[in-house]
Amino acid sequence: MGEEPASDLIISYRVLEDGEPKATLFFDTHKVRTASETILIAVSETGAVQKLKTIAFGEPREYLPRQAWFDQFLGRKLSARLALKQDIHGVTGATITARKTTSAARRALALHRVLFGKPTAE
Repeated sequence: MGEEPASDLIISYRVLEDGEPKATLFFDTHKVRTASETILIAVSETGAVQKLKTIAFGEPREYLPRQAWFDQFLGRKLSARLALKQDIHGVTGATITARKTTSAARRALALHRVLFGKPTAE
């Protein structure tokens, strides 16, 4: 019994500048409806989303939100309000994609917190 994992694969890379950590890149691959998508989530050292972009999308293109929708994640940190119908607005015609993307962002922020500790103040 049990549930299927929410993500098939999460890979992370640490970004260094002059030997100091600047960000962590998370690549989250998960199933949307019947096909997979891979999302890049860049998380700052303060635990905020710096970039969120779809790298691969196997579903029909009409289910892929515009970049402006993804941009609403920028600067967001892990909180109860980082959810659809709260701080994140939905997308008409791409409800499942919006839900899966929001979950991927939350996973990346949670992993960042587990791997590198509680974020510092900005």
